[in-house]
Amino acid sequence: MKSWTCIEKCGACCQIDLKYRKSLTNILSQKDIELIKSMTGKDGWCKHFDKNNMKCRIYESRPHFCKVSLFSMNFKEYKKKGDDFLIDCCKEHISFIYGKKVMK
Repeated sequence: MKSWTCIEKCGACCQIDLKYRKSLTNILSQKDIELIKSMTGKDGWCKHFDKNNMKCRIYESRPHFCKVSLFSMNFKEYKKKGDDFLIDCCKEHISFIYGKKVMK
């Protein structure tokens, strides 16, 4: 079984525009949804993501839904497939954000 790990200086998960991540509204509380909306800039990226350095400016105090190891527990697929589910999700989202060429 493969082991999931975050790709340093990726930041794809910081593109948090809910119009592209509608499935999250079934998992997150209304309070979390409002927090995401307040964190999302007009360009769809988290306001706390430093695009120049490709790092989160609030990493140590980021919300629970930004912590993959905690947030993944909310998905039935994760409970079945574990890290394989996370790897597939990341590949899909990275391809969506940065294009398919990145994943080759």
